[in-house]
Amino acid sequence: MYMRRNMTNRFIGSVASCDIISTGSWYGDLPDGVPKEVKLNRKDYYIEETQHISIKEAISVTYGIKWEHICKPLEGKIESFNTTEYSIEKAQKEYLLELMGRRFSDNIVLYDEDECAVQVQLINTEGQEFIYEFPFDNDMRAMSILFRQILEAPTLLLFDGNREKDRIQEIYIEVQKNIYQEYGDKNILSFNWTRSSISIDCNSKQFGHSSHSCSEYVDTQMIHQLKQDIDFHLGDTLYNLNTFSLSESHNLDRDPARGGIVTVRIKWAHKEDTLFIGNVTDQYVPTWYKNLISFICTQTRDKSLQEFLQSNHTSDRRIYTYCSVYIFKINQELYYRTDRNDIYEGDIVKVPFGSDNAVRTGRVESISYHTRYDVPYDLKRTKFIIDKDLEIIYDTNRYRYDDPYDL
Repeated sequence: MYMRRNMTNRFIGSVASCDIISTGSWYGDLPDGVPKEVKLNRKDYYIEETQHISIKEAISVTYGIKWEHICKPLEGKIESFNTTEYSIEKAQKEYLLELMGRRFSDNIVLYDEDECAVQVQLINTEGQEFIYEFPFDNDMRAMSILFRQILEAPTLLLFDGNREKDRIQEIYIEVQKNIYQEYGDKNILSFNWTRSSISIDCNSKQFGHSSHSCSEYVDTQMIHQLKQDIDFHLGDTLYNLNTFSLSESHNLDRDPARGGIVTVRIKWAHKEDTLFIGNVTDQYVPTWYKNLISFICTQTRDKSLQEFLQSNHTSDRRIYTYCSVYIFKINQELYYRTDRNDIYEGDIVKVPFGSDNAVRTGRVESISYHTRYDVPYDLKRTKFIIDKDLEIIYDTNRYRYDDPYDL
Protein backbone atom coordinates (compact mmCIF):
# COMPACT_ATOMS: atom_id res chain seq x y z
CA MET A 1 0.00 0.00 0.00
CA TYR A 2 1.53 3.31 -1.09
CA MET A 3 0.71 6.62 0.56
CA ARG A 4 1.82 10.22 0.78
CA ARG A 5 2.51 11.24 4.37
CA ASN A 6 1.45 14.58 5.83
CA MET A 7 2.27 14.07 9.52
CA THR A 8 3.45 10.61 10.37
CA ASN A 9 3.87 7.24 8.73
CA ARG A 10 1.74 5.29 11.18
CA PHE A 11 -1.40 5.96 13.13
CA ILE A 12 -1.10 5.73 16.91
CA GLY A 13 -3.76 5.48 19.61
CA SER A 14 -7.48 4.86 19.08
CA VAL A 15 -9.55 6.45 16.33
CA ALA A 16 -12.17 8.92 17.57
CA SER A 17 -13.37 10.17 14.15
CA CYS A 18 -12.65 9.56 10.52
CA ASP A 19 -13.12 11.39 7.21
CA ILE A 20 -12.73 9.63 3.86
CA ILE A 21 -12.70 11.81 0.75
CA SER A 22 -12.76 9.90 -2.56
CA THR A 23 -12.83 11.32 -6.10
CA GLY A 24 -13.90 9.36 -9.18
CA SER A 25 -15.79 9.57 -12.47
CA TRP A 26 -19.43 10.62 -12.30
CA TYR A 27 -22.11 8.16 -13.43
CA GLY A 28 -25.79 8.70 -14.09
CA ASP A 29 -27.87 11.84 -14.48
CA LEU A 30 -26.20 15.11 -13.57
CA PRO A 31 -27.67 16.95 -10.57
CA ASP A 32 -29.44 20.30 -10.55
CA GLY A 33 -27.00 23.19 -10.63
CA VAL A 34 -24.84 21.75 -13.41
CA PRO A 35 -25.10 24.07 -16.46
CA LYS A 36 -27.27 22.91 -19.34
CA GLU A 37 -24.28 23.17 -21.67
CA VAL A 38 -22.44 20.52 -19.63
CA LYS A 39 -25.49 18.21 -19.48
CA LEU A 40 -26.09 18.38 -23.23
CA ASN A 41 -22.43 17.93 -24.19
CA ARG A 42 -21.13 15.81 -21.31
CA LYS A 43 -18.91 13.76 -23.63
CA ASP A 44 -16.82 16.93 -24.07
CA TYR A 45 -16.14 17.21 -20.33
CA TYR A 46 -14.22 15.45 -17.63
CA ILE A 47 -16.88 15.08 -14.93
CA GLU A 48 -15.85 13.95 -11.46
CA GLU A 49 -17.68 13.48 -8.20
CA THR A 50 -16.36 13.80 -4.67
CA GLN A 51 -17.70 11.61 -1.85
CA HIS A 52 -16.93 12.87 1.65
CA ILE A 53 -17.71 10.16 4.20
CA SER A 54 -17.72 11.44 7.76
CA ILE A 55 -17.72 9.00 10.68
CA LYS A 56 -18.21 10.96 13.89
CA GLU A 57 -21.25 10.81 16.17
CA ALA A 58 -23.22 9.83 13.07
CA ILE A 59 -22.22 8.72 9.59
CA SER A 60 -22.94 10.95 6.62
CA VAL A 61 -21.92 11.12 2.96
CA THR A 62 -21.75 14.48 1.21
CA TYR A 63 -21.56 14.54 -2.58
CA GLY A 64 -19.86 17.20 -4.69
CA ILE A 65 -19.17 17.48 -8.40
CA LYS A 66 -16.75 19.27 -10.69
CA TRP A 67 -16.32 19.46 -14.44
CA GLU A 68 -13.64 20.54 -16.89
CA HIS A 69 -13.83 20.82 -20.67
CA ILE A 70 -11.52 18.47 -22.53
CA CYS A 71 -10.15 21.22 -24.80
CA LYS A 72 -11.48 24.61 -23.76
CA PRO A 73 -10.61 26.42 -20.51
CA LEU A 74 -14.09 25.83 -19.09
CA GLU A 75 -14.58 24.37 -15.63
CA GLY A 76 -16.84 24.58 -12.63
CA LYS A 77 -17.94 22.74 -9.53
CA ILE A 78 -20.65 22.28 -6.93
CA GLU A 79 -19.07 21.88 -3.53
CA SER A 80 -22.05 20.11 -2.02
CA PHE A 81 -25.35 19.20 -3.61
CA ASN A 82 -26.56 16.32 -1.45
CA THR A 83 -25.90 14.83 1.98
CA THR A 84 -27.10 11.38 2.99
CA GLU A 85 -27.07 10.21 6.61
CA TYR A 86 -26.83 6.52 7.50
CA SER A 87 -28.16 4.94 10.64
CA ILE A 88 -25.74 2.51 12.21
CA GLU A 89 -25.46 0.79 15.54
CA LYS A 90 -22.83 2.09 17.92
CA ALA A 91 -21.02 -1.25 18.00
CA GLN A 92 -20.75 -1.30 14.19
CA LYS A 93 -19.45 2.27 14.09
CA GLU A 94 -16.79 1.51 16.71
CA TYR A 95 -15.86 -1.61 14.75
CA LEU A 96 -15.28 0.43 11.57
CA LEU A 97 -13.17 2.98 13.45
CA GLU A 98 -11.12 0.23 15.04
CA LEU A 99 -10.47 -1.31 11.62
CA MET A 100 -9.31 2.05 10.27
CA GLY A 101 -6.88 2.55 13.16
CA ARG A 102 -5.53 -0.97 12.77
CA ARG A 103 -5.12 -0.63 8.99
CA PHE A 104 -3.26 2.67 9.09
CA SER A 105 -1.01 1.65 11.96
CA ASP A 106 0.57 -0.95 9.65
CA ASN A 107 3.92 -0.35 8.02
CA ILE A 108 3.45 1.72 4.86
CA VAL A 109 5.54 2.90 1.94
CA LEU A 110 5.56 6.59 1.14
CA TYR A 111 3.86 7.69 -2.07
CA ASP A 112 5.27 10.84 -3.66
CA GLU A 113 2.99 11.51 -6.63
CA ASP A 114 0.60 14.44 -6.50
CA GLU A 115 -2.44 12.80 -8.09
CA CYS A 116 -4.25 10.94 -5.33
CA ALA A 117 -7.86 9.74 -5.52
CA VAL A 118 -8.35 9.10 -1.80
CA GLN A 119 -7.64 11.17 1.30
CA VAL A 120 -8.12 9.68 4.77
CA GLN A 121 -8.15 11.94 7.84
CA LEU A 122 -7.99 10.23 11.23
CA ILE A 123 -8.23 11.90 14.65
CA ASN A 124 -7.35 9.85 17.70
CA THR A 125 -8.75 10.20 21.21
CA GLU A 126 -5.88 12.52 22.07
CA GLY A 127 -6.92 14.99 19.36
CA GLN A 128 -3.98 14.21 17.08
CA GLU A 129 -4.66 14.39 13.33
CA PHE A 130 -3.27 11.93 10.77
CA ILE A 131 -3.71 12.49 7.04
CA TYR A 132 -2.98 9.94 4.30
CA GLU A 133 -3.40 10.35 0.54
CA PHE A 134 -3.11 7.58 -2.04
CA PRO A 135 -4.56 6.31 -5.36
CA PHE A 136 -7.38 3.79 -5.40
CA ASP A 137 -5.88 0.61 -3.97
CA ASN A 138 -7.29 -2.87 -4.62
CA ASP A 139 -5.41 -4.17 -1.58
CA MET A 140 -8.07 -2.33 0.42
CA ARG A 141 -10.96 -3.81 -1.52
CA ALA A 142 -12.03 -6.12 1.31
CA MET A 143 -12.34 -3.15 3.67
CA SER A 144 -14.24 -1.18 1.02
CA ILE A 145 -16.70 -4.04 0.52
CA LEU A 146 -17.20 -4.29 4.29
CA PHE A 147 -18.00 -0.57 4.55
CA ARG A 148 -20.50 -0.81 1.68
CA GLN A 149 -22.21 -3.81 3.21
CA ILE A 150 -22.51 -2.31 6.70
CA LEU A 151 -23.79 1.04 5.35
CA GLU A 152 -25.88 -0.72 2.65
CA ALA A 153 -24.49 1.77 0.15
CA PRO A 154 -23.03 -0.06 -2.88
CA THR A 155 -22.28 3.17 -4.78
CA LEU A 156 -19.55 4.44 -2.42
CA LEU A 157 -16.09 4.89 -3.96
CA LEU A 158 -14.16 4.44 -0.67
CA PHE A 159 -10.57 3.13 -0.98
CA ASP A 160 -10.71 0.98 -4.12
CA GLY A 161 -13.07 2.93 -6.40
CA ASN A 162 -14.76 -0.36 -7.37
CA ARG A 163 -18.22 0.68 -6.38
CA GLU A 164 -21.36 -0.81 -7.80
CA LYS A 165 -22.78 1.94 -9.96
CA ASP A 166 -26.20 0.55 -9.21
CA ARG A 167 -27.81 -2.84 -8.89
CA ILE A 168 -30.13 -4.23 -11.54
CA GLN A 169 -33.39 -5.49 -10.07
CA GLU A 170 -35.13 -6.71 -13.20
CA ILE A 171 -34.66 -6.81 -16.97
CA TYR A 172 -37.96 -6.95 -18.86
CA ILE A 173 -38.02 -7.46 -22.63
CA GLU A 174 -41.08 -7.46 -24.86
CA VAL A 175 -40.89 -8.05 -28.60
CA GLN A 176 -43.88 -7.55 -30.88
CA LYS A 177 -43.03 -8.78 -34.35
CA ASN A 178 -44.89 -7.79 -37.46
CA ILE A 179 -46.82 -10.35 -39.44
CA TYR A 180 -48.55 -8.89 -42.47
CA GLN A 181 -48.60 -5.34 -41.04
CA GLU A 182 -50.09 -6.48 -37.74
CA TYR A 183 -48.21 -7.11 -34.51
CA GLY A 184 -49.32 -10.72 -34.32
CA ASP A 185 -46.29 -12.05 -32.42
CA LYS A 186 -45.70 -11.19 -28.77
CA ASN A 187 -42.71 -12.52 -26.85
CA ILE A 188 -41.90 -11.59 -23.24
CA LEU A 189 -38.77 -12.25 -21.19
CA SER A 190 -38.45 -11.31 -17.53
CA PHE A 191 -35.15 -11.71 -15.67
CA ASN A 192 -35.67 -11.01 -11.97
CA TRP A 193 -32.29 -10.66 -10.26
CA THR A 194 -33.64 -10.54 -6.71
CA ARG A 195 -35.52 -13.86 -7.09
CA SER A 196 -32.87 -15.37 -9.39
CA SER A 197 -35.39 -16.44 -11.99
CA ILE A 198 -35.98 -16.06 -15.72
CA SER A 199 -39.36 -16.51 -17.37
CA ILE A 200 -39.74 -16.73 -21.13
CA ASP A 201 -43.19 -16.51 -22.69
CA CYS A 202 -43.44 -16.79 -26.48
CA ASN A 203 -46.52 -16.63 -28.67
CA SER A 204 -45.48 -16.50 -32.29
CA LYS A 205 -46.93 -17.21 -35.73
CA GLN A 206 -44.20 -15.39 -37.58
CA PHE A 207 -42.58 -18.56 -38.84
CA GLY A 208 -45.71 -20.54 -39.62
CA HIS A 209 -46.29 -22.00 -36.18
CA SER A 210 -47.81 -21.02 -32.88
CA SER A 211 -46.03 -21.83 -29.64
CA HIS A 212 -46.47 -20.94 -26.02
CA SER A 213 -43.83 -21.71 -23.43
CA CYS A 214 -42.97 -20.45 -19.98
CA SER A 215 -39.89 -21.62 -18.12
CA GLU A 216 -38.47 -20.83 -14.70
CA TYR A 217 -34.75 -21.31 -14.31
CA VAL A 218 -33.64 -22.02 -10.76
CA ASP A 219 -30.08 -23.20 -11.41
CA THR A 220 -28.27 -20.84 -9.04
CA GLN A 221 -24.87 -21.44 -10.62
CA MET A 222 -26.22 -20.58 -14.07
CA ILE A 223 -27.96 -17.45 -12.77
CA HIS A 224 -24.79 -16.37 -10.94
CA GLN A 225 -22.67 -16.79 -14.09
CA LEU A 226 -25.24 -14.94 -16.20
CA LYS A 227 -25.24 -12.00 -13.80
CA GLN A 228 -21.45 -11.88 -13.92
CA ASP A 229 -21.44 -11.93 -17.73
CA ILE A 230 -23.96 -9.09 -17.94
CA ASP A 231 -22.23 -7.02 -15.25
CA PHE A 232 -18.74 -7.46 -16.67
CA HIS A 233 -19.52 -7.05 -20.36
CA LEU A 234 -22.60 -4.80 -20.35
CA GLY A 235 -22.68 -3.17 -16.90
CA ASP A 236 -21.40 0.26 -17.94
CA THR A 237 -23.41 0.25 -21.17
CA LEU A 238 -26.71 -0.60 -19.46
CA TYR A 239 -26.12 1.89 -16.64
CA ASN A 240 -25.31 4.72 -19.06
CA LEU A 241 -28.09 3.78 -21.48
CA ASN A 242 -30.34 6.76 -22.10
CA THR A 243 -34.10 6.39 -22.29
CA PHE A 244 -35.11 6.09 -25.94
CA SER A 245 -38.47 5.57 -27.58
CA LEU A 246 -39.84 5.80 -31.11
CA SER A 247 -42.02 8.76 -31.97
CA GLU A 248 -43.97 9.97 -34.97
CA SER A 249 -41.09 12.25 -35.92
CA HIS A 250 -38.54 9.46 -35.83
CA ASN A 251 -37.61 7.78 -39.10
CA LEU A 252 -37.28 4.36 -37.49
CA ASP A 253 -41.03 3.84 -37.17
CA ARG A 254 -41.97 5.05 -40.65
CA ASP A 255 -42.17 1.47 -41.89
CA PRO A 256 -43.62 -0.82 -39.20
CA ALA A 257 -43.34 -3.86 -41.50
CA ARG A 258 -39.55 -3.81 -41.12
CA GLY A 259 -39.67 -6.26 -38.25
CA GLY A 260 -41.53 -5.03 -35.21
CA ILE A 261 -40.98 -3.24 -31.92
CA VAL A 262 -38.70 -4.22 -29.03
CA THR A 263 -39.17 -2.77 -25.53
CA VAL A 264 -36.46 -3.14 -22.87
CA ARG A 265 -37.13 -1.91 -19.33
CA ILE A 266 -34.37 -2.13 -16.72
CA LYS A 267 -35.30 -1.60 -13.07
CA TRP A 268 -32.53 -0.35 -10.78
CA ALA A 269 -32.14 -0.29 -7.01
CA HIS A 270 -31.61 3.48 -6.95
CA LYS A 271 -31.93 5.29 -10.27
CA GLU A 272 -35.09 5.56 -12.34
CA ASP A 273 -36.03 2.80 -14.76
CA THR A 274 -34.22 2.74 -18.07
CA LEU A 275 -36.58 2.38 -21.04
CA PHE A 276 -35.52 1.53 -24.59
CA ILE A 277 -38.03 1.16 -27.42
CA GLY A 278 -36.70 0.46 -30.91
CA ASN A 279 -37.28 -1.42 -34.15
CA VAL A 280 -36.49 -5.13 -34.48
CA THR A 281 -34.25 -4.85 -37.52
CA ASP A 282 -30.60 -5.73 -38.00
CA GLN A 283 -29.86 -2.12 -38.88
CA TYR A 284 -31.36 -0.56 -35.77
CA VAL A 285 -31.21 -3.15 -32.95
CA PRO A 286 -28.12 -2.07 -30.96
CA THR A 287 -25.17 -4.33 -30.24
CA TRP A 288 -25.78 -4.33 -26.47
CA TYR A 289 -29.26 -5.80 -27.03
CA LYS A 290 -27.96 -8.59 -29.27
CA ASN A 291 -25.23 -9.36 -26.71
CA LEU A 292 -27.78 -9.39 -23.87
CA ILE A 293 -29.94 -11.96 -25.68
CA SER A 294 -26.81 -13.91 -26.61
CA PHE A 295 -25.65 -14.16 -22.97
CA ILE A 296 -29.08 -15.32 -21.80
CA CYS A 297 -29.32 -17.82 -24.66
CA THR A 298 -25.83 -19.22 -23.92
CA GLN A 299 -26.59 -19.82 -20.25
CA THR A 300 -30.20 -21.03 -20.55
CA ARG A 301 -29.83 -22.77 -23.93
CA ASP A 302 -33.41 -21.83 -24.66
CA LYS A 303 -33.95 -21.84 -28.44
CA SER A 304 -37.10 -19.73 -28.16
CA LEU A 305 -34.88 -16.70 -27.51
CA GLN A 306 -34.36 -16.46 -31.27
CA GLU A 307 -37.85 -14.97 -31.32
CA PHE A 308 -36.40 -11.92 -29.52
CA LEU A 309 -34.03 -11.11 -32.39
CA GLN A 310 -34.71 -9.87 -35.88
CA SER A 311 -35.98 -12.35 -38.46
CA ASN A 312 -33.25 -13.88 -40.58
CA HIS A 313 -35.34 -14.48 -43.70
CA THR A 314 -34.30 -12.67 -46.87
CA SER A 315 -36.43 -9.92 -48.32
CA ASP A 316 -39.42 -11.34 -50.20
CA ARG A 317 -40.46 -9.20 -53.17
CA ARG A 318 -42.68 -11.75 -54.87
CA ILE A 319 -46.23 -10.98 -55.93
CA TYR A 320 -48.80 -13.48 -54.67
CA THR A 321 -52.14 -14.12 -56.42
CA TYR A 322 -55.14 -14.52 -54.11
CA CYS A 323 -58.57 -15.66 -55.27
CA SER A 324 -61.77 -15.24 -53.29
CA VAL A 325 -63.69 -18.45 -54.00
CA TYR A 326 -67.40 -18.93 -53.25
CA ILE A 327 -67.77 -22.59 -52.20
CA PHE A 328 -71.22 -23.83 -53.18
CA LYS A 329 -71.90 -26.50 -50.57
CA ILE A 330 -71.00 -24.34 -47.59
CA ASN A 331 -72.32 -21.06 -49.01
CA GLN A 332 -69.15 -19.22 -47.99
CA GLU A 333 -66.25 -17.32 -49.57
CA LEU A 334 -62.67 -18.31 -48.68
CA TYR A 335 -59.26 -17.19 -49.90
CA TYR A 336 -57.09 -19.49 -52.01
CA ARG A 337 -53.77 -18.96 -53.75
CA THR A 338 -52.78 -19.81 -57.30
CA ASP A 339 -49.66 -19.58 -59.46
CA ARG A 340 -51.61 -20.11 -62.69
CA ASN A 341 -52.18 -17.37 -65.27
CA ASP A 342 -55.36 -18.86 -66.80
CA ILE A 343 -57.77 -18.43 -63.89
CA TYR A 344 -60.23 -15.52 -64.14
CA GLU A 345 -63.19 -14.14 -62.24
CA GLY A 346 -66.24 -16.35 -62.82
CA ASP A 347 -64.27 -19.55 -63.38
CA ILE A 348 -65.48 -22.72 -61.64
CA VAL A 349 -62.62 -24.31 -59.71
CA LYS A 350 -61.90 -27.25 -57.42
CA VAL A 351 -60.38 -26.41 -54.03
CA PRO A 352 -59.34 -28.30 -50.88
CA PHE A 353 -61.57 -27.71 -47.88
CA GLY A 354 -61.42 -28.56 -44.19
CA SER A 355 -58.85 -30.41 -42.11
CA ASP A 356 -59.13 -33.44 -44.41
CA ASN A 357 -58.76 -31.29 -47.55
CA ALA A 358 -61.96 -32.67 -49.10
CA VAL A 359 -62.35 -31.49 -52.70
CA ARG A 360 -65.11 -28.89 -53.13
CA THR A 361 -66.33 -26.90 -56.11
CA GLY A 362 -66.57 -23.13 -56.11
CA ARG A 363 -66.66 -19.98 -58.20
CA VAL A 364 -63.88 -17.38 -58.37
CA GLU A 365 -65.47 -14.13 -57.19
CA SER A 366 -62.42 -11.87 -57.28
CA ILE A 367 -58.66 -11.93 -57.91
CA SER A 368 -56.12 -9.69 -56.14
CA TYR A 369 -52.34 -9.37 -56.03
CA HIS A 370 -50.24 -8.83 -52.89
CA THR A 371 -46.78 -8.77 -51.38
CA ARG A 372 -46.15 -10.95 -48.33
CA TYR A 373 -46.81 -7.92 -46.11
CA ASP A 374 -50.35 -7.14 -47.23
CA VAL A 375 -51.87 -10.51 -48.04
CA PRO A 376 -55.53 -10.87 -46.93
CA TYR A 377 -54.84 -14.18 -45.15
CA ASP A 378 -51.79 -15.87 -43.64
CA LEU A 379 -49.41 -16.64 -46.50
CA LYS A 380 -48.35 -20.03 -45.19
CA ARG A 381 -51.83 -21.15 -44.17
CA THR A 382 -53.58 -20.26 -47.43
CA LYS A 383 -54.32 -23.35 -49.58
CA PHE A 384 -53.93 -23.52 -53.35
CA ILE A 385 -56.64 -23.94 -55.99
CA ILE A 386 -56.44 -27.52 -57.29
CA ASP A 387 -57.66 -26.95 -60.84
CA LYS A 388 -60.38 -25.57 -63.06
CA ASP A 389 -63.54 -27.71 -63.20
CA LEU A 390 -63.22 -28.51 -66.92
CA GLU A 391 -66.35 -30.68 -67.03
CA ILE A 392 -68.68 -27.81 -66.29
CA ILE A 393 -66.72 -24.82 -67.48
CA TYR A 394 -68.85 -24.63 -70.68
CA ASP A 395 -72.15 -24.95 -68.83
CA THR A 396 -71.64 -22.67 -65.85
CA ASN A 397 -74.99 -20.88 -66.05
CA ARG A 398 -76.97 -23.95 -64.93
CA TYR A 399 -74.73 -24.44 -61.92
CA ARG A 400 -74.60 -20.79 -61.04
CA TYR A 401 -78.27 -20.03 -60.98
CA ASP A 402 -80.39 -23.21 -60.98
CA ASP A 403 -79.41 -25.32 -58.01
CA PRO A 404 -75.76 -24.87 -56.92
CA TYR A 405 -76.23 -27.12 -53.89
CA ASP A 406 -76.70 -30.15 -56.19
CA LEU A 407 -72.99 -29.99 -56.99
